[in-house]
Amino acid sequence: MNPLIPGRQRRAALATPLFLSGCLAGFPARPDVAPQPGFDPTAFFAGRTHGEGTLDVRVGTERTLRVEGTGHTAADGSFVLDQTITFDDGAVEARTWALRRVDATHYTATLSDAKGDVSAETTGNLFHLRYLLRQPAVYMEQWLYLQPGGQSVRNDAQVTVLGVPWARLSEVITRVR
Repeated sequence: MNPLIPGRQRRAALATPLFLSGCLAGFPARPDVAPQPGFDPTAFFAGRTHGEGTLDVRVGTERTLRVEGTGHTAADGSFVLDQTITFDDGAVEARTWALRRVDATHYTATLSDAKGDVSAETTGNLFHLRYLLRQPAVYMEQWLYLQPGGQSVRNDAQVTVLGVPWARLSEVITRVR
């Protein structure tokens, strides 16, 4: 089950996205990628993080959420991030990331609610990810911007179904000391 597309909405997402006339409010303009601070996701997500955001779904529903994360380097050298997502309606989801650096700017990852590998890359203060969720033709794309001072990240994400925008997430993630 995917928390981004609940119950009946998930069935509708797979059956009729091209026929829906509603539209999602756009993201604020994406900031320019800044060369500094450079985003090292394993450094930022090491230890505890806390996120708060809003998920805007195409059919007009809006859900607020909180994300608690704990990250560490595993014995095999991969970086593991365990997250618990709590929605305003009380629904709770857990997911686990396993991230591995490929080269100076590219990563490969697995995610418990993704099908196949996650592709990811860094450019300056941006960490960009794209992956297929467990439903056919449902993709998630995230743009995470490390903010000046290095203690918070702006996460703008979009879910598409058959190429049509279905949901958008706006979240701020902070490091917990």
